[in-house]
Formats: sequence, C-alpha cells, structure tokens
Amino acid sequence: MLNVEEFVCPELHVATCHVKEAMRTVLHTLVVCRSIGGHRPLEPRPVSSEVLDLTYMKTDEPEFEQEVETRAREFSELFEGNLANTGRAQLVLSFYTTKSRKQSIWNILVGSDEKIVFEQWRFPVVIQPMRRWPNPADNLREEANSQVLASQQTQQALQFIIGKANTKVDHLPPPPQMHAAYKFDIAYASLDGRSLARGMLPQGFGSSLSQTMKHIPYIA
Repeated sequence: MLNVEEFVCPELHVATCHVKEAMRTVLHTLVVCRSIGGHRPLEPRPVSSEVLDLTYMKTDEPEFEQEVETRAREFSELFEGNLANTGRAQLVLSFYTTKSRKQSIWNILVGSDEKIVFEQWRFPVVIQPMRRWPNPADNLREEANSQVLASQQTQQALQFIIGKANTKVDHLPPPPQMHAAYKFDIAYASLDGRSLARGMLPQGFGSSLSQTMKHIPYIA
C-alpha cells in the first residue's frame, strides 16, 4: 500500500487463555492514542485488567468499544479452532478515511465511499502452551507463571504502541469530525500475511447480492 505508515509490534508469546485480554488491551490503547477529533474532548477511562496485572485506557465511544471487544473475542477463538495446531497468527488494525466515489452503477456493489488507509498496525501472536503436571500445585504455579509472562508481554506491547503513536504523527490526516477516533477496520492474518476469514457471511448475503446483480442494467 502506498503512503501507509506501518507498525509491526514485537511478537506476543502468550497462552491461549490470555489472547483475548491481551488483544483487548492493546486495541483499546491504540484507539485512544488515535482519538484526536470529534466535537467534544475524549474522556478515556482507566481500566484494571481482570486477567493481567496491568491498567489500560478505554475510549468512551460505545461503537468503537464494542468493535474492539468483538474482534478481540473473534481473534482469540481462532486459536481454539482453525489455528489450534499452528498457534500463530496476527491481528491487523487499519485506520482509514473516506472520500466519495464518482457516480457509477457499480457503487451499488462497492459502496459510494472509498476507504483510504493511512496507518496499519500488526500484532503477531504466538501461542505459548502451558504444561500440565500431575500435581495440582504445580499446575497452579504454571498458570501463575503464564499470567506473569502474558502481563509482561502485553505491557511491552502497550509501550510500543504509545511510543510509536506519539512520535509518528506527520502522516495523520485532518482529525475526524463526527468521532474522536479515526475509523478503523480489524482483520486477521497468518504471520506470512495470508488473510484469515473473520467468519461466515451473514445469512442471506449471497442471495441479496445475486438479486442486486440481476437488477443491474445491461451496459453495451
């Protein structure tokens, strides 16, 4: 992509049970760091993680908060399903602006607005399996060590985000008007960049698309 500022966070090595909380933490922090617009001052709130030993900031914009929560959960579920064997993937967040496309019949399919990505963040995750012991006390010790490691890894990711977001600002477009944060998309990919499906298409999507195609006038 041309004119896109890209950031690749150091790999996070965490247990499967800590993926959702780690991603929730880094995504909320990133959205807050890129919340510089809107009609009112942003009022982020500090949140103490219920799983990791750290505190992070959350946006006060409900639609963005819900998007982050949903994508963090979906990403963690990949490691419990399709990626259970490989245990390696990355979450990709892309900030973008929009501009109106020229009027065309094809806008029925692609939409009237064009997305222009100006910044992309990649968060590679490698699952760190927890060993299981016959002694329950040893298992508790293993879980505690895993939690400490996840907290340290996530804290380092937060420092990376804050450091990069504060020093790399020249490429940012004018602040958004309707929201504090820039709009963003979140996708999932393998570590070599191949896209991973974010889920099945909504029910009825295929048939509605077919109906739309039927009603597009023939262009000689």
